[in-house]
Amino acid sequence: MRIANNVEMLKVYNIESTVYLVLVWDADHLVLIDAGYPGQRDAIVKAIADAGFSAERLTHIILTHQDYDHIGCVLELLELSPSAQILAHIDEAPYIDGRKTPIKLAEMLDQYDNLSDDQKMWCDNYKEEYATQKIIISQMLSDGDTLPICGGIEVVHTPGHTPGHICILLQECGVMVTGDALNIEDGEMIGPIPQYTHDMELALRSAEKAKSRPFNAIIAYHGGYLKI
Repeated sequence: MRIANNVEMLKVYNIESTVYLVLVWDADHLVLIDAGYPGQRDAIVKAIADAGFSAERLTHIILTHQDYDHIGCVLELLELSPSAQILAHIDEAPYIDGRKTPIKLAEMLDQYDNLSDDQKMWCDNYKEEYATQKIIISQMLSDGDTLPICGGIEVVHTPGHTPGHICILLQECGVMVTGDALNIEDGEMIGPIPQYTHDMELALRSAEKAKSRPFNAIIAYHGGYLKI
C-alpha cells in the first residue's frame, strides 16, 4: 500500500498474525523498518518487489525493538544485501546482538515449570530462534536522532514495551511508524497492549510522548495504517 510518494506499507502474512513493515526511499537509500517473523524472508522480498524495488538494494534496516517478530529475517535479508546497515536504539542493542537474553524469553524461562504445554513449546521455539539470531547493530540510535535521508527519519524513544523501543517519525510525510507502542483497534488509535508490555506505566508515558509529535497518520506493526 502506497502511503506517500516515498513510503510503502508492506503487508506480510503469517499464521500467527499479519504484520506491517514499512519501506522508505530516496534516490540513494532504501530503508526497511522492522523485519518480520523468522521464515518470512521470501514474503518480505516479494512485498519489496511488488513496491517496485529489489531487496538487494536495501541500505538500512531499522529495528523498533528486540522481539523476534520484528527481527526475524534480518540475517536472511543481509544475505541478499550484505552492506545494509542495521540500526536500533542503544538500550535495545544488547538484546539483539546476544549480550542479553530478550526480556520476554527471560521471563518465560524463569517461569518455565509453570507454563502450559503450548507456552513451553512457544518458549522452546523462541529460545531456538534466538540462538541463531545474533545481529550486530551497525548504528546505535538515541532519542531525537534524525537520519538525513528519505526526507528525514526521526527517532522517538518510547520505552515500556521494551527498554529501547522506538517509534519512527517520517518527517516529510508526517507518518509515525509506531512498532508496538501505539496500536489500532476498531479504527481508533490506542496505546500499548498490557499483556505484551514489559513496563505498562512507562509504556503509557511513552505513548503520550509519541502522540505529542507532529504526525497525521500512523502505521502500527500489528494493525496497519490509520489516518488521524
